[in-house]
Amino acid sequence: MATVNLWAKDGYMSTPDGNSIYFWGFTGDANRPAQLPGPRIVITQGQEVTVNLTNTLAKPVSIVFPGQRGVLAGGQPVQPQYDAERLVSFADYAPPNGGTVTYTFTAEHPGTYIYESGTYPYRQVPMGLYGGLVVRPADFDADTNKTAYGAGTDTGFDREYLLITGEIDPKLHRAVEQGKACSAGGYRPRYWTVNGRCAPDTMMKDSVPYLPRQPYGSMIMAERGERVLIRYIGAGVQTHPLHPHGNHTRVIAVDGRLLRNGEHDRSYNRFTVLVEPGRTYDQIFRWDGLGYSEQNPIPTILPNLRNMGIGDAGWTLWSGSPYLGQKGDIPVGVVSHNELGEYYFMLHSHAEPQITNWGEFPGGMMSMIAVYPSLSPVVGTLP
Repeated sequence: MATVNLWAKDGYMSTPDGNSIYFWGFTGDANRPAQLPGPRIVITQGQEVTVNLTNTLAKPVSIVFPGQRGVLAGGQPVQPQYDAERLVSFADYAPPNGGTVTYTFTAEHPGTYIYESGTYPYRQVPMGLYGGLVVRPADFDADTNKTAYGAGTDTGFDREYLLITGEIDPKLHRAVEQGKACSAGGYRPRYWTVNGRCAPDTMMKDSVPYLPRQPYGSMIMAERGERVLIRYIGAGVQTHPLHPHGNHTRVIAVDGRLLRNGEHDRSYNRFTVLVEPGRTYDQIFRWDGLGYSEQNPIPTILPNLRNMGIGDAGWTLWSGSPYLGQKGDIPVGVVSHNELGEYYFMLHSHAEPQITNWGEFPGGMMSMIAVYPSLSPVVGTLP
């Protein structure tokens, strides 16, 4: 049996342009602040799961678990909640100001899932009451059988990352903070997030001290030839077209269901994955690209050094060499951020406003995939 304790709290999150925005979020510790997104929940197929929710907010809060069957609240099947004849919640909720509710279910299927508030979801989910749930296959073994969906499913991986998309409409957050009415029809995001952060904060490490309420980074790091499992979860309201520059990913599952019909593999390669709200996508990324040794020359003419050095402040994520793991000359005054001569590919939304912070580029829903010549084995793991 797995037991998960969650608290619904409020707090303030940070954006790279210096803004501080009121939000609601879950936390896994009564003594810790709300976080965005909520704590990652990682369980095993077949486990009975108990989720205890304590609500410290002034409004009722519930949790729904899309993709999970037989969810109980207080030992009874979850039920929609009404105020007179008005639907207020899709599931039994924890009352305001310290109320509690307990949910139980059995994790029947491996995969990636969202958990989110089912109470006034048009308001509470955009406010930040959501998180990611990963169910390991029953035969999962981190050393001998590291797969997303079990042995024989062609879903083996070497590293894995969980990326949750979201949006922030400061007007909505300010109205909730001030106790004012807010309309879903006027929803207009100004910030777009991956794992609760806007670029360039997305590329910072997990648990950096200056982002205490946004603990998860979204920088993907791997070695050449490795199979990288990237789990997308769409939170919020909008749809986000995500893709890694110059690469495809193999989509192996959608909404926690393997793309397979009996013995027939139904996975597919996709350049851009359209991440819809409430949905999840599991995909395998693998890079075996050219130019990784002197014996494999780059089959194109490289731009001159001045054009390869990028950035207003003379920064670049280029090593000065076209070869993985090697350093070369770069223009005078240009600072390279490469540690080991790695390659970088941008991972971002193809909806242009979504890669800005309140209209300022670069920002928003953007991160990087970095391919290293060698990398620590602890990088790219979920607890």
